[in-house]
Amino acid sequence: MDVSIIIVNYNTYALTSACIQSIIDHTEGISYEIIVVDNASTDGSKEKLESDRRIRYIYSEKNGGFGYGNNIGMKVASGDFLFLLNSDTLLLNNAIGEFFNYATSHNPKTIYGCYLQGDDGSYRNSFFYFPAFTIKDFLKRLLKPHNLIPDYTDREVECISGANMFIPRIAIDESGMFDENIFLYGEEGELQYRMMMNGYKRMVITSPKIIHLEGESSGNTARRQFGLKSHLYILKKYMNPITYCLAWLFYKLHP
Repeated sequence: MDVSIIIVNYNTYALTSACIQSIIDHTEGISYEIIVVDNASTDGSKEKLESDRRIRYIYSEKNGGFGYGNNIGMKVASGDFLFLLNSDTLLLNNAIGEFFNYATSHNPKTIYGCYLQGDDGSYRNSFFYFPAFTIKDFLKRLLKPHNLIPDYTDREVECISGANMFIPRIAIDESGMFDENIFLYGEEGELQYRMMMNGYKRMVITSPKIIHLEGESSGNTARRQFGLKSHLYILKKYMNPITYCLAWLFYKLHP
């Protein structure tokens, strides 16, 4: 099997169904499977998706978060590559084939994403930066803010959006799966940080075309509820205790 496509569904049946259809409509030239992990949805997803023979459907009795759901899917996946795809995405071309062809003809120690777009064709967040884990890095970023402007070239970035992560299976074998202590937000960055420490590059490439209906699968309420909690957990995991205390104080004073 070339690619295992893993989609986590939580009360997003309509989005997930449209995403699945876009995969089937556009994917060619590779062998693939679609694994849908349902995080205890209550919107009728289970009744509708468990009979869909185009996919492998796994129902979880609890909602353990985005990383938790992807971990379930990765444990049963048989592909040489794992493509973690948000339910609120739509493929516009043979994006998975493009990822596969690029990955198999370039540096094998690389994680890939693409330049995501909205349904109006405008740019959507496709890459970002790791947190500053030292005071030196924090001060450096105050003096020279990050550049998040896309240049639409195949290029290396610090961290790819979790909405589309094309990963060689061996990267998971070497770096581990998602940290399930992170319920939502920041989990893809924490995973990619570990991959970076194991020598993996992260790249965005131009040939795959994917719409991301940004926020449709989680919403602003979830971001407010889990965003800071996840961020502080990641800082504590990688900072020394004194630096973490200073960071915690900073975020408490600047909510």
